[in-house]
Amino acid sequence: MNPNVMHLHLENGDLAADVCPVAGGSLGRFEARGQAMLRRAPDLGATDPLEMACYPLIPFSSRVAHARFRFEGRDVTLPPDALSAPHALHGIGWRRAWDVIEEADTQAEIGFTHQPPAHGEKGWPWAFEARQTFALDGTALTIAISIANKAETAMPAGLGLHPFFEGRTTAKLTGDLPRIWEADADCLPTHLAEVTAVRKFARGRRIAPLTLDNCFAGGADPLDIEWEDRPLGLRMTRSDTSHTVIYTPQAHDFFCVEPVTHMPNALNRPEPAEVTGLRVLAPGETMRLECRFEVRGL
Repeated sequence: MNPNVMHLHLENGDLAADVCPVAGGSLGRFEARGQAMLRRAPDLGATDPLEMACYPLIPFSSRVAHARFRFEGRDVTLPPDALSAPHALHGIGWRRAWDVIEEADTQAEIGFTHQPPAHGEKGWPWAFEARQTFALDGTALTIAISIANKAETAMPAGLGLHPFFEGRTTAKLTGDLPRIWEADADCLPTHLAEVTAVRKFARGRRIAPLTLDNCFAGGADPLDIEWEDRPLGLRMTRSDTSHTVIYTPQAHDFFCVEPVTHMPNALNRPEPAEVTGLRVLAPGETMRLECRFEVRGL
């Protein structure tokens, strides 16, 4: 492995991307014919994943309430994240530098290995191995993320990607997102509900008037994003379509449509796995999420 690489440049025809391993295994840029398909990082040498185009969510996505949970008789305490204190947020991967495993003109693979903290310290108590691959073909960027349980006992696990899209004020999202986890002031889910007419995306809905930080459950691909003032659009398809987090902050000109394998705070929810989406990996078992960002209009 090659550590401390700031960014890797990929190109294929009209498409270009930059991967930033040190910045939490993030994607710094994805463009088609010069149009930003995801938000551009202002500095590809930066190390803050919050400035990037997309960062990984591993071994869980979103919040874990009060940074603690109980699994198979074991009490686990995590360090709270400064963005969501007193809750944990988005796992470990986005706060770690990743190593370069493989690099080519049109694709790259990065990864890291997590070792549990010393006994009595806060942290994820299972060893795991993380991998991400980025690949450009003629019309799309495909990102795949995987986690392998390297512990001697079963491990709960989830995956996700956190892409940022520019142009909230002119964007429209179209997709099948039938149910929503309503949430409290801490963005922790309270109950599952059918999506009301004002928040339905099936026939397309402008992002600008929406104020969302919610997880949607169910539905099917694709998810289409178009901009009124830009020639190219995006079509997202995922290998796991059970959950999607949509974040539309009114104070910023970006929005997020996040493919995730489970709902927020799944580690503490009483619902069964077929509802929460949380996986349990046996020792040596691997799970994987793949998302294809296809450029439309080339």
